[in-house]
This record gives sequence, structure tokens and C-alpha cells, in this order.
Amino acid sequence: MNAEPIPPPEPASLPRSWRLGLRQLFFAGLLILVPLSLTFFVLYQLFTFLDGIFAPLVQQAVGEHVPGVGLLVTVATVLALGWLSTNVLGRRLILLGEKLVARIPVARVIYSGTKGVLETLSQRQTEAFKRVVMIEYPRRGMFSLAFVTGTAHWPEVHPQTADVRMVFLPTTPNPTSGYLLIVPKEQVIDLPMTVEEGIRLVISGGILRPPEPLSAQRAASTASAPETPTSPPGSTPR
Repeated sequence: MNAEPIPPPEPASLPRSWRLGLRQLFFAGLLILVPLSLTFFVLYQLFTFLDGIFAPLVQQAVGEHVPGVGLLVTVATVLALGWLSTNVLGRRLILLGEKLVARIPVARVIYSGTKGVLETLSQRQTEAFKRVVMIEYPRRGMFSLAFVTGTAHWPEVHPQTADVRMVFLPTTPNPTSGYLLIVPKEQVIDLPMTVEEGIRLVISGGILRPPEPLSAQRAASTASAPETPTSPPGSTPR
């Protein structure tokens, strides 16, 4: 009698915990690599663009090719635009240029979106947000992340507006657009995260979450942030 052939052994597969760990490491690496690659790509394109414009002019004036002209021109351009934005005449020129760009349909969308994200990530914009909160919106049982921008006491306007919070509800992935909501104080839930962490959470669509568990010390610091009262509509501040 012929013996039945022995089937070949099945290839060993990685344990499920290892597969999950490798997948988490892979996506964690992507979160670091993609922003860095995109940043270097944009800077490289800007360097190449300016180098292509000014390198021939410098070569024509000097008589030979000067390497690094694009880098120097890029730095000088950024510094010059920063200097223009700090004086009245420069701001008017920049505003005029923005109006011209706003008349071009495609350029308007790209410019406004890019500028909005950069302004949100800048220190001046984040100072307008006092702390990160959670409100029950858009329906009962569903919560949204928002930022407190101020407080108001309007008992003469409505019984529920005696102590309210001005809450900005941003959209994803562009947090410069959103909705202003006036929410009673007792309906605002403080979240123990910094404003920068909240903005990253909104821009990434919930991917870049702050470390867990959230620090109780940071929760106390965000909850104790000063608030500027807002006067009721049509009245003078008291």
C-alpha cells in the first residue's frame, strides 16, 4: 500500500498582537514621514522656482553661475514680506495683492485655505482660543470639539444667557471656518488638552490625538484660563 502523501506544513503567520503592533508602527511612521516630506517638497519647489527666475539674472550680471541663489532669494523674500506686513504701507500692498488673487477662482481657494491653516497654527491665532471644550452638538447624545473664545453675562436678554460661553465650533480639516455658538456655562465640558493639541485633533480629523490618559494637571491649567466678559448686544461694557 502506498502511504498517503503528507501535506506540506502551512506557513507560520504572525500573532494577531504582532500584526496590530506592526500596523500601528507603520501608521505612526507615516504620520511623521508624510508631513516632513510635504514640507521639504514645498520648500524645494519654492527654491527651484525662485532659483529658476533669479539664477539667470545673477549669472548674466556676474558672468558665471552662482550656486545657492535660490536659497538666498527665498530667505530674503520671506524676510521682506515679513517686514512689509509690519508697516502700514506694506499691509496695504499685501491686501491689494490678496484682492487680486481673490478674483481668480482656483487661486482664491488655494490661497485662502493655505493662509487659513497657517494663521490657525500661528501663535497669534491660537491666543484667541482660551481652552478646548466639548459641547452636545448637533443633537443629544453626540458631542463636538470646540474652543472657548469668551464669556458673556446677558441676564436681560434671555433667562438662559445669564452666564454663557462664546464657543467656536471649527470644521475639519480647515479650522479657520466654523460656527459661533452661544452656549450656557453648565453645558460646556472642559477637555484636558492644550489649544494646540485641539487644533491638531481637528486638522487631522481625530488621528493626532493627545496622549492618554489626559493629564489632570493640564486640565486644571486649561480650566483656570482667564476669560474676558463680553457685553450684551446693543449695550456698553460694564
